[in-house]
Amino acid sequence: MKKLILSVTALAACSVGAYAQGTITFNGQSNNNTSPTATSGGEVFLDGVLDTATDINAELLYSSSMTGTYSPVVTLLLSSGNSPSTPALNQIGSANGDVTNFKGKLQDASGNTYAIPNIASSSTAWFIVEGWTGSSSTYPGTGAGQYGATAPFSEALSGQNPPYANINNMPALNLVTTTTVVPEPSTLAMAGVGLASMLIFRRRNK
Repeated sequence: MKKLILSVTALAACSVGAYAQGTITFNGQSNNNTSPTATSGGEVFLDGVLDTATDINAELLYSSSMTGTYSPVVTLLLSSGNSPSTPALNQIGSANGDVTNFKGKLQDASGNTYAIPNIASSSTAWFIVEGWTGSSSTYPGTGAGQYGATAPFSEALSGQNPPYANINNMPALNLVTTTTVVPEPSTLAMAGVGLASMLIFRRRNK
């Protein structure tokens, strides 16, 4: 009976270890590729120039597959003074020092390790990093300012103990200045209808 109990306990321990949630840190301190077109080990650039003096808003997002839906891991904002004390997902943290502390190498100053749901340690998850300047609390897809996002990249997750997985495979994050406001899809549709009406009207008058 004692042997049976020990066997069941050992099996349960193995199961827990095998299916433990994988973890990652939002940490690019060891990234050292200084090319704005880097596909791995990337750093932060502003209009193609390595950013060593300007902190940025940044968000780490994850997915179980490259083409899947991406959800926030953590968002770092210039307008926030918060330093999350727990590693819960989708928290807001401070962006203070996220680039300047390590001169272009993006990192979450809280040092938190985040558990990725339903993906076990040693398994692969996919990530995207978004970055933007200014006071917006969300990633701006339109309008003026500097913003950009990396291509999806994969990382093998770590367990609950160090060494922890980080964003070593991150491509370069290049924030680009734009003053072009991209119209909403509904605005484009309305413009198309208006143009078609004008063409019909002109043909009738000829």
